[in-house]
Amino acid sequence: MKKLLCLVLALLMLPVMAIGESTAVLNTEGEMPIVTEPVTLSIFGKQGAIHADWQTMDFFTEYQKMTGVTLDFQQAPSQGYDEAKALMFASGVGAYPDMLVAAGLNGSEIIRYGEEGVLIPLEELMETYAPNYTALMEKYPDIEGRITAPDGHIYALAAVIAVPAARTAKIWCNTAWLEANGLEVPTTFEELEEVLRAFKTYDANGNGEADEIPIAAADLPSWLTTTAGMFGLQYQFGQEMNLSDDGKTLTTWLTSDEFRQLLEWTAKIYAEGLLDPDIFTQEYSEFNAKMSGQMMGIFFNQADDAFDSTDYIGIAPFAGMSEDIYVQSGPVARDMGTFAITCDCEYPEVALRWIDYLFSDEGSYLERYGIEGKTWTRDEDGYPVYADGILDNPNGSGPTIAQFTFWPGGGAPQYLNENNCIAVTSDTTQAAQEALNPYMDYTLYAEPLFDADTNSRLQILGNDIDTYVRSSAAKFIRGEMSFDEWDTYCQTLEGMGLQEWVGIYQERLDSYQQ
Repeated sequence: MKKLLCLVLALLMLPVMAIGESTAVLNTEGEMPIVTEPVTLSIFGKQGAIHADWQTMDFFTEYQKMTGVTLDFQQAPSQGYDEAKALMFASGVGAYPDMLVAAGLNGSEIIRYGEEGVLIPLEELMETYAPNYTALMEKYPDIEGRITAPDGHIYALAAVIAVPAARTAKIWCNTAWLEANGLEVPTTFEELEEVLRAFKTYDANGNGEADEIPIAAADLPSWLTTTAGMFGLQYQFGQEMNLSDDGKTLTTWLTSDEFRQLLEWTAKIYAEGLLDPDIFTQEYSEFNAKMSGQMMGIFFNQADDAFDSTDYIGIAPFAGMSEDIYVQSGPVARDMGTFAITCDCEYPEVALRWIDYLFSDEGSYLERYGIEGKTWTRDEDGYPVYADGILDNPNGSGPTIAQFTFWPGGGAPQYLNENNCIAVTSDTTQAAQEALNPYMDYTLYAEPLFDADTNSRLQILGNDIDTYVRSSAAKFIRGEMSFDEWDTYCQTLEGMGLQEWVGIYQERLDSYQQ
């Protein structure tokens, strides 16, 4: 009964509101305020562990003044957030918050609560009331495919990360170690191995032991993700799949000769002691300590915020294993489910205009930098610059920024572009990205939304396949499985429904081309 009632309300609400109170209070002249009389909207989302209280946060305080929209905060702490979100969705019609902001909605939740009518469709409202987001969808067409449900509706918006440097893992190389060993930046796998062998015996910290790490990654999945492209392997739809040259067919490479070659090469450098053995077990905090401690000669990481990059540069992928080299990138539409409007919202147009300003340049400055004149100023070209003591704060720039705005920690509805990205992509990180750019010019599909039944089946297949591949890859690399067992590995994957798994994504690809 609850599902039926909310679905009926969702279907009836938009036309009623279009001629009712919601549009009547909208201010159609200029950007701010966005209403002609006071409006209150309730807001539910995840308050990150490093965030100040949203109710006193500069961003929300200032934005309420600017918009004329008062916020009724219902944010939940990150600890126990999933339970709080489940309780919110269980509250029923008449008790839902108006807006879900930085709510961490996953694909299953978006589809389920969209189909049930708890989340209202946004696509018909967006051209009129979300011109900034609509313009970004036109500029980056893959956004639409990423946020559109199988029924054709858009129930939630994603963050827009328009800066490639914020979506890739850079290859960082210690130039001081190279210079000390009389070596140049490696450009091929053959040169890379020579460099790694030199790093293995180099006592960089002068403690009398060769305890430095030649090459490393945070964990095994990130190692495979970053190196796969150098073997001609892509990650279409966020999965281990290649797209054919004509753009019509997907094939998985989990049983391919190229993936075997990648594992064989990794096993080789692991046996020589060139690869950090901790990639199988370490937490990211441990990897972070190695970065900040200058313990690694070459490693993969998105940015240089965790370490002093004075002696590091970002370098290009290594050649020699494949004619085609790809750099894996996250989608422009990142962090799904960052914003949605529920069927209880009396002012959906107001709510959509409220979020849309954050996807403009000036709105993004407010969200990412806080109040102008207090936590930021403009440079001679009019672009934002953080005040002293923020990016260089000893407590870390993220926790410092999280005291006055809510984007640090991920999951916020945000627009990251080249004018506002300094906190996450320094000049050094941007320069490192330039080494990767030549290998990013290929069609790359982001992971789409699926209906509930398909998503459930994908989870079953994907979890089994992923668990088996990770376990087998680790065993191949450590020598616990012989490559003579490769055929058995492939047959096992086929028996797990590998082709059915690929077929689900193939059907989605086919739908794009109809």
